[in-house]
Formats: sequence, C-alpha cells, structure tokens
Amino acid sequence: MLGRAADNIFWMARYVERVENIVRLLRATALNALLTSSTDGADDDTVWARPLLLTGRMDDFLARYEQLTSGRVMAYMLLDRDNPASVKSVLANARESARATRHLLTNEIWECLNKTWLAIKDLHYVSLQRSTVEDQLDWLSERCFLFRGALFGSMRRDEGLQFANLGLYLERGDHTARFLASQPDRAAASDDPATKVREYYEGTALLKALGSYRAYRETFSSNLDFTRIAELMILHATVPRSLRGAVDEIVVSLRSLNPAADSLKAAYELQYRLQTIQIGHVRRVGLRAFLFDFSKELDEISAQIQRDFMMVQ
Repeated sequence: MLGRAADNIFWMARYVERVENIVRLLRATALNALLTSSTDGADDDTVWARPLLLTGRMDDFLARYEQLTSGRVMAYMLLDRDNPASVKSVLANARESARATRHLLTNEIWECLNKTWLAIKDLHYVSLQRSTVEDQLDWLSERCFLFRGALFGSMRRDEGLQFANLGLYLERGDHTARFLASQPDRAAASDDPATKVREYYEGTALLKALGSYRAYRETFSSNLDFTRIAELMILHATVPRSLRGAVDEIVVSLRSLNPAADSLKAAYELQYRLQTIQIGHVRRVGLRAFLFDFSKELDEISAQIQRDFMMVQ
C-alpha cells in the first residue's frame, strides 16, 4: 500500500476514535459537575476546565469565550470549527482522510462517516439544545460504534485494516493515559461518609467514561478503589480501553505489517514493561509520572510508524 493511502486510513480511524474520546470526556465532566454542585455546592469551574486542559485548549477558550460555563465548554468542544480539538473539526478531518482514500474503503465505511459529517456540519448550539446535549452525545457515541462495526465487518483483513487498527489503538491508549493522569490527586482513605459517597460516584464516572465499569465489577469484588481502577486500566489486557490492551493490539498489527519494523521493536519493549510491572511499582514511581512516560513512548512509536510505513517519497 502506498504511504499516502496508509497515512489517510491511519488518521481516518484515529480521528473517529478521538471523537468518541471527546464525547466520553464531556460526559464524565458533566457528571462530575453534578456531583460537585450536589455534594458541597462548590463552583464547578475547576471541573469544566478539565476538558480544556486535557486537550490543551484552555488559553484559546479563555481568549474567545472569557468565562468558563458548561454551555460554553460544550459548544466549544462539540461545534466550534475554529477549535481543532472539537468534534466538528475532528470529524471534518476524518471525512477528508476517508475521501482521499475513498477507492480503498467499502461503501459501508464511507456512507457511515459521510452521513455522520453531513448531520453535524451545520449544527449550531441553539439547535443542539432543542434535542438536548445528552441526546447528541448519545448519537455521536452510536455513530462511532457504527463506524467501527463497518470497519471490522466490511474491510478485508489486509494492510488497510491493520493501519486503521494502529490509528485506533494509538489514539485510545493515549487518551486513556492522559485521562487517568488528569484526575485529581487522591488523599489517603477517609472515614468521612460524605467523602466516601463522593469518591464512589467519582470512581463510577471515571470507569464509565472509560467504558470499563462492568469490567471492574467482574474483576474486583471490593468497593471502588482508585488504585484498583488504575491497575485495571493500565495492566489488564482483556479490558478494551486499558493501556495493556491497546499496546497488545498495536503489536499484533505491526507484526502483521512488517516483523522487522523499528516501530514493532519499540512496541515490544513497551508491551514487555506492561506485562512485567506491578501496580505497586507504578505507585512508587508516581501514577502521573508513569502515565506521562507512557504517552511519550506512544508518541515516539506513532512517529516511528510514520517513518516506517507512511513517508511519501
């Protein structure tokens, strides 16, 4: 496959995964804002700042919107074409990548992505409010699932699907690491009933944002514990949005494409570290430091994949 075509398929899948991650982030933020206001009546500005901080868009948002409110953050992160991290901007990039490689995609993939873009390209916040923001987030999640269904259900098991897999799982692993790292520091276990209740709901929101609430319940019989949430989302290979799960999928795709690729060697090293490390060691290193290092290594693997397969001569 030509490097340019591989690059377009890679980014098409990566952008669609990014859309779903933005939706999950906004859902978690809205739920945490409700928890903040219902438990202690505190200002939820800090909560609504998290999507902007996680995507690196805080300065741009404040320069243009001035004040943090739930409606303004939702509008900015969903519909603002001048925000490269908004759903509308990312979907436009996904569609453009698909259009450039239209001849290599099935009708199911193209129609799914094109119809999603056509439905959202002229959407404005006023019309969004008529159907409620929550309904729109549900619809976007369903469209992302439909895209993946079309991708895995209609694409041949050849290079195109492997490059799509790489984009999807690189984006997923990076988002999980950054999302976990963005969580507030947790103090030692508290005996205060109000604190326990709040931490329970915060843990529930975190797991649901990562699509792993049921996986946690099936893996651990105890109450929600943030150390165990970290263990689940970092080290458990069977959890689809875990770091280990994402890296395992990256290794499978790279091995299929070229067993001698430099990017595969780097992925093997990261996989081995996740296979052998214990959560106790992660805590000693520091959870955030570990997650930042993971994101940096994933970025280096992504760049090496570009050099190995996608540099257009």
